[in-house]
Amino acid sequence: MRTFTGPVHDFKGRIMFVCVTCREPLTYDDFFQLGLRMPETDETRDDYCDAELLDNLAHAACLRAGARAG
Repeated sequence: MRTFTGPVHDFKGRIMFVCVTCREPLTYDDFFQLGLRMPETDETRDDYCDAELLDNLAHAACLRAGARAG
């Protein structure tokens, strides 16, 4: 099985998404675990979040930890 553990970058090479809970970058694997589509090559963070109706993103493990704590 192939994994993509590197952070998701925008077309300018900047990290595109950071977890709102732990502040670490989200990786390609995180998108797979969350069941989200990958951003298009020329799509900005804001465009992606608008298209997917998202306010924030977090790692699946951070979401589970928050659900247990809350």
